[in-house]
Amino acid sequence: MIHFELYLLGAAGVAIHYFKDWVNHNNKGLSYGWQKAVPMAALSLLTTWLLVYLREDIADLFVITPFSTVVLGYFGNSVFFSFVEAKKPKTKPDDSEQQPGV
Repeated sequence: MIHFELYLLGAAGVAIHYFKDWVNHNNKGLSYGWQKAVPMAALSLLTTWLLVYLREDIADLFVITPFSTVVLGYFGNSVFFSFVEAKKPKTKPDDSEQQPGV
């Protein structure tokens, strides 16, 4: 049952983030761009649920707890892409990639 709760808490984090963004736009008298927000919210939800699903594989990078799941939902895909960057192998530039005369 805890797995289902983690997915719900992640969704709550996503909802909090976008509700806060909507309130900030309303307070400034700006219209909220739903056409951009809906796909971004869907991406945030998917990445949050993916990270919850992969919690055992990413345990060395990020421990999934109920609180951290809300944080994952709130910060959304930025956390996911930071994990992707952290796991990329470090490569040295080839000699062929260097510019001539350098």
